[in-house]
Amino acid sequence: MVLVKARVNMSGSRGSYSSIALVNTGARMTLVDRMVAERVGVEYTGRVLGFTSISGHVVKAVEAIVPVFEVEGEVLKYEIVAIAGIPENVKRVLSQSGLDENVVVGLLTIERANMVPDTITGTLRRVESFLFLHPLEPIT
Repeated sequence: MVLVKARVNMSGSRGSYSSIALVNTGARMTLVDRMVAERVGVEYTGRVLGFTSISGHVVKAVEAIVPVFEVEGEVLKYEIVAIAGIPENVKRVLSQSGLDENVVVGLLTIERANMVPDTITGTLRRVESFLFLHPLEPIT
């Protein structure tokens, strides 16, 4: 099994944070550990999110906006992420795999960056954006 990794950099009102993070296509949103979110300085929206972890446990997270989130050189302004305390056992597995234990990149982030995971090389690959239009509908 090949893990897909990405260089990420987050910048907020208090500082920045850079790492090599796991890209998890099974995760809808990017997950950031609460400690890192506080260190960077994110803006909380007040929305509480519930998601099911890989272990089957329901985890509560809060939605936040990272002013600048960069993934593999693509700068995304005002990226919405989930903030939660990442469990120590998950952090241990990420760390043992040579990955950052505080950030997991989700599908919405890589889609917004116009990238797709390449499971052969373990990297993200840039793709062109596209729109689906019905062939008989005129573009106005």
